[in-house]
Amino acid sequence: MLDDFQYAKSEDNSTTFVAENSKLLRYKRWFKEAVEAQQKWRNVAREDREFYSGKQWADGDKKTLEDAKRPAITINRIKPLINVLSGYQRLNRYDIDFLPRTNDDDEQAQLRKGVTKYIMDRSHYNYEESDVFNDGVVTGIGWFEVGYKFDWLAQDGDAFIRRVSPFDIYADPESRDKHMRDMKYVIRARWVDKDELAAKYPQQADEINAQTAAYMTEETENDKKYNELWYSHETKKIRFAECWYKKAVQKQLFILKSGELVEQVTEDMIALGMILRQQTVTTTEIRMLAFFDNVVLEDIQSPYKHGFIPFVPFICYYQGEDDIPSGVVRDLKDPQREMNKRRSQELHILNTQSNGGWISEEGAMSPQQEASFKRNASTPGALLKVNPGALSMQKLQRLEPQAPPSNIINASQEAMNEMPSISGINEALMGTDISNSQSGRAIELKQKQAITHIAGLFDNLRMAKELIVDMLWGKRGAPGIIPQFYTEQKTFRIVGENGEPQIVTVNQQVQQQQVNPQTGMIQTITKTLNDLSVGEFDIVIADTPATSTQRTAQFWSLVDACGKLGIQGNMIMDILIDLSDIPQKAEIKRRLKSQQEEQAQAQQQQMQAQMELEKQKRLSRSIAYKDLQLPLQLQLAAQAGILPQQYADAFLQWSIQQMAQSMGMGGMPNMGQQDVMPQQLAQPIPQQPPQAQQPLTEAAVRGLVGSDKPIL
Repeated sequence: MLDDFQYAKSEDNSTTFVAENSKLLRYKRWFKEAVEAQQKWRNVAREDREFYSGKQWADGDKKTLEDAKRPAITINRIKPLINVLSGYQRLNRYDIDFLPRTNDDDEQAQLRKGVTKYIMDRSHYNYEESDVFNDGVVTGIGWFEVGYKFDWLAQDGDAFIRRVSPFDIYADPESRDKHMRDMKYVIRARWVDKDELAAKYPQQADEINAQTAAYMTEETENDKKYNELWYSHETKKIRFAECWYKKAVQKQLFILKSGELVEQVTEDMIALGMILRQQTVTTTEIRMLAFFDNVVLEDIQSPYKHGFIPFVPFICYYQGEDDIPSGVVRDLKDPQREMNKRRSQELHILNTQSNGGWISEEGAMSPQQEASFKRNASTPGALLKVNPGALSMQKLQRLEPQAPPSNIINASQEAMNEMPSISGINEALMGTDISNSQSGRAIELKQKQAITHIAGLFDNLRMAKELIVDMLWGKRGAPGIIPQFYTEQKTFRIVGENGEPQIVTVNQQVQQQQVNPQTGMIQTITKTLNDLSVGEFDIVIADTPATSTQRTAQFWSLVDACGKLGIQGNMIMDILIDLSDIPQKAEIKRRLKSQQEEQAQAQQQQMQAQMELEKQKRLSRSIAYKDLQLPLQLQLAAQAGILPQQYADAFLQWSIQQMAQSMGMGGMPNMGQQDVMPQQLAQPIPQQPPQAQQPLTEAAVRGLVGSDKPIL
């Protein structure tokens, strides 16, 4: 009796019978529809790949030329253009950045960036991305697979990102989104050996052998044509299909008072009244069905909780509805065909016109000589004989070959010139038209023109990269591969914020003591450091360069800006070192920092020494000031702005008069004016700044004269 999967055993259990499985009808129909819908793309995509590889002549055209003994020339102009585009992508990779939504998540954002780069390096992502990009620009579409693989021998697993052949993927033909985000299913179908599949699924080995045996007994061509979708009679291989599809399911969710959504609740939650309400929602579940023809091998829910089908497309050119993906090669095939055929025609004309032939009179050569002439007339070094007098009497005359038509050569050159304009990859980007007379600015403008033409390709590549990171990290309520599988303590060697290697330990359990605010008692709690499952971030494909070419361009841009703005190099020297590709950057930065600290310390010591010297000078000057006579003290006070200069001058003159009078020098001039000086000192002072002193009275002046102490 048949079971749920339509399998039956014979009475002696020696033979397994496989019948049509009704449960597989929908998935087999999906696969058939996808195969038929994508057949047009597959035909032209294979031709695109052949043109890139150099196989550019149809078999029929090539055979026709060979039968006519004409050359089939192939001048592959497509491969250099695609190689330039692929090389530009390799030299202009960009890093992934995480923008924290709160200030507390800044360190976690840097940690996620480092862990993501570690996983991508382990997956050789740069090489995989370049291969997928090459698939896209050649055939129109490339595919990534994002998943997690556990190694039972090592008892550990790793996330992976790898290229999948675009000819193995059959996507939902009803998808209309430019990036295929609305596809309901994706089927990966591969031709595998029967024994290989039986080793992978040993429990279904009998069914696999039975279904394969059924193919071997097919008798009619109709049966063979019907089953060619699943079995190849030439290679004796079967087609193994993995169908990843979306399924709408009803779920009972519990909304807690904290706002969190959970599918299950505990008795403690109910007792503490943590449940706010219960809600029935419709969600999308991802499932995976592995089968071939009528044999079901695996039917499970997706092992990933992020809610995505684990395949990401990179599409070169695609409009969505009523269109098939196309690459850069697609529009270059017709100019390439024209150029090949014209070059073949040019060579044929040169071959046929290199020997224009001869005109011979009757009797100039014997029949044997004519036969030898036909065979060897165009052979270098040939010795030909004619009848006597044939040459002297000019009975033989050579026909000069005509020059090849110039329009054929011009048309071939036009086809060659059209290819850069069609592809958008001009000679400036290829570096083939740079002359000494052109300025760097003119060359840069031409290169930017080409980059603008192909900017859409790199936007699509950024979108694919962003979807990959979404699968790695997920979102709230739908953890990605890293939060789901990287839950144990693990040590990574990541690239730090400044580009330096850094050793970090994630999911590290530590015990800390803290005071309970309710009881006031000290309690021990367990805290997880560098928890990969917490924090919310916005993922962006940043303009941070990940290749030496971009870093070098930014390096010289910054150097040029510093020169124009007058910024000192030591202010941004650490940034310039990070943008450079010199070895031992960390050691150079360490020495630079040490030198700067030493210079700052020396400068501080010099300032302290200068301050101490000024202090000593002031002290010495104060001591010397006290030892001076009063008139000189007043002069110094005037120089310091403490006393008006006219007072100091007047008092000095008056002091001289008093000294002369005391020495009996009555004949000195102005002696009779000795009493006038105090009166002048008592006169009002002209308007001075707020620091100016009040006028001195005569009594004050005489008090100063009679004092033996310094006035200041």
